[in-house]
Amino acid sequence: MSGPRRVFQFRLRSLATQVRSAPRCRLQVPRHASTIAQPRSSEPTKWPRRLVYAGIFGFLGGSFGKLVNDKVTAPAEPDSPEDLTALGEILRVYENGLPIVHRLRDNPDYVETDVYGNYGDDYKTRRLTSGPLRGSRGLAHQKVFWNDKEKKSVSVVFLGPGLEGWPGMVHGGALATVIDENVGRVAVRHFTEGTGVTANLEINYRAPVYSGNFYSIHASLDTERSTDRKGYVTGEVRDPTGRLCAEASGLFVVPKQYKLQRIGEKF
Repeated sequence: MSGPRRVFQFRLRSLATQVRSAPRCRLQVPRHASTIAQPRSSEPTKWPRRLVYAGIFGFLGGSFGKLVNDKVTAPAEPDSPEDLTALGEILRVYENGLPIVHRLRDNPDYVETDVYGNYGDDYKTRRLTSGPLRGSRGLAHQKVFWNDKEKKSVSVVFLGPGLEGWPGMVHGGALATVIDENVGRVAVRHFTEGTGVTANLEINYRAPVYSGNFYSIHASLDTERSTDRKGYVTGEVRDPTGRLCAEASGLFVVPKQYKLQRIGEKF
């Protein structure tokens, strides 16, 4: 039986060798077969996508055009009908849309007051922030919340488009003016003379300040370092979300060489 078994095994090996060495058969489908089997339906489906793209880009283009037009158009003149309408809207937002205002009003330690409340309109027109910078284009709204216990204040101001440096952004110098005036108020309230001037002011800008928005300026007196004639004050500028936009520190003094007008308790 050994002979037939060897012959059988030899045939199996020969058959396996033939199978391994046989060329592989590949199915080749003609390129035009898919077009014959399926009709051309891809072209019509592009039109809805094109319409969506057209709508999106049309909306973006219109919005951008309006934005550019708003930035190019000159701000409304003070006391004009457009200015009065804008001031009314700004006041509405101040009364109803700012959580910080509600929190300060609910705190009995803070007293709300207008700026330059001791003076008449004729005097205010000669002040930078209440005269040339008045109206919806500038410092459209200014309120001060004073905390006499802690010797600190929170000023809520609206910075209009007339204060811009780059389009949409408040000029750093204009912001420094607002900081100087609001931080200095805390020092003036500390001085027995009821008045003072800026001796030194240092500002670090931390984030962009955009025009057409409300901002809060927080100022605190350093009671340990301050004297009757020197007031050291620190301040912060924050946007409506609480983001820190600028930090400031200043020294305010009562000059000995000349007599200054007393500002009074209503800043």
